[in-house]
Amino acid sequence: MVMKMEIQGLQPKIENEVCLSGEEVLNLINENIRDPNIRGAYVRIFGKDESGQYIIDMIMDKKRILAIECTILNKKEIIHGEEALKKFVELSDLPLVATLYPLDNESFKMVLAKNIEVFSKTPAIPLQEIFKREAKKTIEGAITEAREAREKEIKEIERETEKIKEEKEIKIPEEITINVKGDSEGKVKEALMGYINLLKGDINRQLKGAQLRATRINAEIGKGTVSLIGEFYITANDGNPEVLKRRALFLINKHIPKIMKSTNLKPIIKDLKVNVVVGEVVTSMEEREREDTSLWKLTKPPTHELAPNLHLTIDPKFKQYFTGFARTLLKEIEDEGIIVDNLDLEILGGVKEFEINIKLEGKSKELDEPKLRAIISSLAKRHASELSKIVGKYIWINNVTVELKQPTAAELSAKAAEILKKKKEIEKEVEKMLKEAGIEELSYLLEDKKREIEKTVIKPRIDSAMETLRKKLQENLKSIPNANLRWINVNHEPHENSIEISVKASLAKVESEGLFGVLSTFSEEEIKRKAIDTIVRTIREVEEENQIQIKLKRLDISVR
Repeated sequence: MVMKMEIQGLQPKIENEVCLSGEEVLNLINENIRDPNIRGAYVRIFGKDESGQYIIDMIMDKKRILAIECTILNKKEIIHGEEALKKFVELSDLPLVATLYPLDNESFKMVLAKNIEVFSKTPAIPLQEIFKREAKKTIEGAITEAREAREKEIKEIERETEKIKEEKEIKIPEEITINVKGDSEGKVKEALMGYINLLKGDINRQLKGAQLRATRINAEIGKGTVSLIGEFYITANDGNPEVLKRRALFLINKHIPKIMKSTNLKPIIKDLKVNVVVGEVVTSMEEREREDTSLWKLTKPPTHELAPNLHLTIDPKFKQYFTGFARTLLKEIEDEGIIVDNLDLEILGGVKEFEINIKLEGKSKELDEPKLRAIISSLAKRHASELSKIVGKYIWINNVTVELKQPTAAELSAKAAEILKKKKEIEKEVEKMLKEAGIEELSYLLEDKKREIEKTVIKPRIDSAMETLRKKLQENLKSIPNANLRWINVNHEPHENSIEISVKASLAKVESEGLFGVLSTFSEEEIKRKAIDTIVRTIREVEEENQIQIKLKRLDISVR
């Protein structure tokens, strides 16, 4: 599975805008997300330095970077989160090419949910910390601060979610009433009691925090049949009654065919009613269910195959929010060295909250079922909390089931081959990106802008600095005692972030009369040493005054 940002169906508002620096990119972003209907933006940035070319993809709200991915084109590598942030700030003082897609509330949630793995790896850093000049000097501190804030936020969401799931004392008496009319009354009554016990255990396992408190069943035996009228009370500490009703009815119908095995009578459903009791208040749903004549036929939402070993059971209108969650969870489980035969995720709810049930069938050489169950629960809870923040609804993990077997040698070998295959897939994705983005055109835009900057901004600064350097070198070399400056020549060659200079100078040794009429003089080596010290010191002074890096490439000094 290639981890790459998923952005589909969006139209850019700004395309291939050349900016002189990260500060200009930020100005461009702010100008185009001011609309109150805009929640954030997806921004793609192309940049290059002496080491290579890069495409940086970002998702942001109006204040912070929320997800970032960097494609290193010459290495065909993709990095995310903190690594990508550090690479981008290395480029933020250079010219950049930016394309911007504004996001309204729905597209913002959809894009972040699809890219939840990148979101999970990215500390939410304020925009100005990323795009400001010399951001690389402060990025480590900004990452640390944002990472700590993210952990605190996730823990708070998890605490709030747990409050929703807290068990409360429910004051509904536990009772079972079974009335049977007709022959074989004892046999049918025994079968119905077995059915209720089976149902009760399944509800306890499948509907976490819920239980079957009361059941009333009236059965009438006919010729080869048994007609059933049933009423069930399901109690729970909290949650959505509609979700509980759907799931309870599915389980009630699931086990009814088993009555036939012990009675040889075909069960016929006349009426089934479910009363859901949430918290300490009884909420009867009898009237609504009486009106819905086909209610007992309600089943689970449809199952979608996202990959041969990944299945997502969810209402289609919520699918877009959970595909990224499912793929991320599969990838992270596989990263633990697990051979995943099948990963099933069942998502229920959607009105105010979502409940997730996870079932994994796979093979592992190192981990046993309890350890892997704990790992999956931890990963899933974290991503559920992150997704809660994105979609604005509580999401919790209800149940995690793990079935593991020992892998064969052939399966372990196939796992290693799969890792190599994924590396090839990443390389293909980068090649595809190169074609789609038109890198040659973007590179030309940057070079063209650099020439423009060099002509209008950088060249005058360089010329001014070089003129100052020449004058100061002449003045300072003339002040060396017992020597006269004959001539000096300074040549320079501008580079992307610096200037390389070559200095040639000729000095004449002067003899002078010292105390008591004795001739005083310096040696040629002493004069040359003083000249070198003077030239190096002068270069550093001009560097600091003009904020331009000057590299001394060649130095020739002659003394006569």
